[in-house]
Amino acid sequence: MKTGNDARWPSGARVAYVCLRLCVAIAALVALAGGPAFAQEIVASINGDPITNIDIDERMKMLRVLRKPATREAAIESLYTDRLEIHEADKFGVDPRDSDISQQIVKVAQDMKLAPDALVEALQHAGVTPDHFKAYFRAGLAFNVLVQALNKGVEASEEQVRAELAKQGGKAASGTEYTVRQIIFAIPHSATVAALTERAREVEQLRARFTDCDSGLPLVRAMNDVTVRDPLTKTSVEISEGLRQLLDKTPAGHLTALQRSSEGLEMIAVCAKGTAKDDSAARAAISQKILAAHIAADGERRLKELRARAVIVQR
Repeated sequence: MKTGNDARWPSGARVAYVCLRLCVAIAALVALAGGPAFAQEIVASINGDPITNIDIDERMKMLRVLRKPATREAAIESLYTDRLEIHEADKFGVDPRDSDISQQIVKVAQDMKLAPDALVEALQHAGVTPDHFKAYFRAGLAFNVLVQALNKGVEASEEQVRAELAKQGGKAASGTEYTVRQIIFAIPHSATVAALTERAREVEQLRARFTDCDSGLPLVRAMNDVTVRDPLTKTSVEISEGLRQLLDKTPAGHLTALQRSSEGLEMIAVCAKGTAKDDSAARAAISQKILAAHIAADGERRLKELRARAVIVQR
C-alpha cells in the first residue's frame, strides 16, 4: 500500500494498467528491433540448444542493468539456466502469457526501486533486445510457476509458525493495529492554480483543527465536495512499509500530510492505533514467508539436478 493516490487499500487496477503499458511498449520495441545483422557464432550448447556469441553479449548487458554479476562466465551460466528452466516448464505445458511476463517485469522493477517503464528503457538503452529480456523473464516465471504447482498443498506447519513468532517477539510480532478513514477533497480537472492553492490552504487549516475523529469528521463533512471513506482496520504486517511509516509518524486522532492524487487532495484520518490484539495477520504473513522459502529452496534443488544431468558442449 502506498501513500497519495495509492493510499486506498490494495486493488489490482494500477498493476494491470502498468502491465498493459509494458505490453504495448515491448510490442513496439519488437517492431523496431530489426537492425543490421551481426555474424553469429555458436560457442556452446546445452542439451542440444545452441548459445551464440550474440546471446552472451546481450546477456552480459542485461545482467549489468539488473545489477547482477555480468562476467562472460556469469552470462553463460545465466543462459544455461534459462534453457533448463524453459525446457522443464515446457514438459508440463507451462507457458506464461505476455501479461504475466509484464507483471514479472513490474515486480523486478519494484525490487530495484525503478518504474517499470524505466527498467524497459534501461534495457533498450543498453542494447538488449525485447526478445532477449522477454525470454529471460519468461523462463524464470515459467519455472517458478511449475515449482509452485509441484508444491501444491504444501503448508507451513504450526510448529514452524510458532517458532518464527517466538523469534519475532511473540505477541509483539502482531505489530500495530490502525483504524483509519480516507478523506478525499475533490478538485475539478479544470481548476486553476489559484483555485488549487486555495483548496489546499483550506484543507491545511482543517488539518490543524483536527484532533480526534469524533469531533473532526463532522468538520470534514461540513466542507464542500469531500468524501469520507468507511473506517478500515489493518495491522502493520498487512500494509506497505511506506504507508506504515506514514501512519506511525501521525499521532492518533490526527490527519496525515496532504497528498495530491487523480481524485483530488487526500489525507488519512488515523482514528486509533495500538498493539494488535489478533495475531492472525502476522501468522498468515509468517506462513507465506516460510512457504516462499520452501518453494525457493525446492526450485534451486530441482535446477541443480537439471544442471547436473545436462549435456553441455563448449566450442
